[in-house]
Amino acid sequence: MAEDQPGPPGRDRDDRPAQPLDTPAQPPQPPPASGQPGGDLQPSVPTAPLPGDRYAPPPAMPPTSGPPPEALGGFWRRLVGAVIDWLLVGILAGAVGALFGVDTPSPPPAQGDGFRFQLDWAGPYILIELVYFTYFHATSAGQSIGNKILGVRVLDAEGGGSLPYVRSFTRALMSNLSAIPCFLGYFWMLWDPQKRTWHDMVANSLVVRASAYPPGEFGRPAR
Repeated sequence: MAEDQPGPPGRDRDDRPAQPLDTPAQPPQPPPASGQPGGDLQPSVPTAPLPGDRYAPPPAMPPTSGPPPEALGGFWRRLVGAVIDWLLVGILAGAVGALFGVDTPSPPPAQGDGFRFQLDWAGPYILIELVYFTYFHATSAGQSIGNKILGVRVLDAEGGGSLPYVRSFTRALMSNLSAIPCFLGYFWMLWDPQKRTWHDMVANSLVVRASAYPPGEFGRPAR
């Protein structure tokens, strides 16, 4: 039969099965990563999201180094605001001292006790000061009354939000220590790049202009 006849000399019959015509095309493989064989030979072409791609990652934002210098609270603005707050605290402390009889003059020290330091007059002032600054600087506005009048506010140096009550109390307490060495802790803002005092550094806070960073509602607790 014709099927059993050998083929022409010099040609071997191809017994391999024919490839089907409907073989699906293989999807393109991604290029090898850098460090793998052939990876360094691929050109580094920046990939951009296709139009309409909802799952494209957002572009990376450059790291920020804090508010610009013109957005920070200046020395004189903060000083006038602090004087207003100190006067208000002094009035409240005088009222509390008169209510509880703390402002009554103490008897003169006995012989030999001339160097006895009495804190009965400073007790109400320190107490009212701690409560005053702790509360107002932990509100959504981050402003005391003096801060509001002068247009500055206290905020968290990391997240930009309001200070927690613990850090606000720490800042108020440290402000008294900043005043002991001839107010050196307050004047420190003149040399600090972010215009921070010692109590700002301890509480990790910043004082900024309210016009640059609009505050929340004045006197409203943040939490």
